Amino acid sequence: MTPEARKNAVRWSVFALVGAVITVSLLFGGVSDFHPTAVVRKVYDEVEALPDGSPILISSDFDPGSEAELKPMMDAVLEQCWRKNLRVIVMTICSPNSPELADSIVRASADAHGKVYGTDYAVFGYLAGGSAPILALGQDWHAVYKTDRGGTPCRDLPAMKGISKLTDFPLCLEISAVSTIDYWILAGNAKYGLKLGLGVTAVMATDYYQYLATRQVVGIIGGVSGASQYESMTRQDALRKARETKEAGDLASARMPTQSAIHVTIILLVVLGNILYFAGKRKEKASP
Repeated sequence: MTPEARKNAVRWSVFALVGAVITVSLLFGGVSDFHPTAVVRKVYDEVEALPDGSPILISSDFDPGSEAELKPMMDAVLEQCWRKNLRVIVMTICSPNSPELADSIVRASADAHGKVYGTDYAVFGYLAGGSAPILALGQDWHAVYKTDRGGTPCRDLPAMKGISKLTDFPLCLEISAVSTIDYWILAGNAKYGLKLGLGVTAVMATDYYQYLATRQVVGIIGGVSGASQYESMTRQDALRKARETKEAGDLASARMPTQSAIHVTIILLVVLGNILYFAGKRKEKASP
C-alpha cells in the first residue's frame, strides 16, 4: 500500500468510526440528566423572580440554520414563562426569515399550554438597522411597532398593557446565533439599563462570559448543553415521558448523549494520533 493510499484509508476509517458512533448513540443514547451550572441557573432564577403576569421580551434572533440548537432552548424558556403566566413578547432584529420561525415555535408551545394570542403573548416583525431599532424602542415602542406581525394595532393587544418603551420590560432574553447580541448589550443594556439574559450557540458562549463579570448580562444558556440544563429545571414532565416512552422528540437532553459520545471519540482519536506520531518518530531515530 502506498503512503497516499494509507493516508486515505486512515481518513476514511475515522469517518466510518465517527459515523458508527453517531448511529449507535442516536439509537441507544437515551435522555441525559444534567444538573444546571450557575451561569444557566442565573437565567432561570431571573425569570423565576418575575411576578406572575409580568411582561418578558424575547428577541428571537436565529433562522432555520440554527434551529436545531436554539429551538430546544427557546421551548425550555417558554415552558417556564407559561407556568408563571408571563406575557411573552417576541421580536427579532436578525433576519427577515426569523419572525416566521419564531412565530411557529411560540404558537406551538402556547397552544400546548392553552395560551391565547394577544392576551398571553404577541409576536412582532423583523426590524433592520442593528442597534438603531433598539435605541428607538427605548424611546417609544409604539412609534416603532405600530402593529404586531399580523397587523393588529399594538395598543389593542392586552399582552402589551403597560408597555410603552423598552425599559417597561423587567427582563429581555436574547436568543441568538449571530452578533445581534452586541447590539442588545450596547444599546439595550449600556444605554437603557435593560436587564439582559442570553441564549446562544455553543461556539459563541465563551465570547460573552466577560459580560457576566461586568453584570451587563445576568446569565448565559450556551448551546445544546445549556438547553439540556434548562430543560432539567423547566421540562421535567417531558423528560420523564421521554425516558418512559423512548420518544424524545426535539428535547436537547436527547441530543447530549450523541454530542458527548462524539466529543469522547474525537479526544481518543487525538490521543491515539499523537501516540502513533511519536512512536513513528522514535522508530525513525532508532533505525540506522
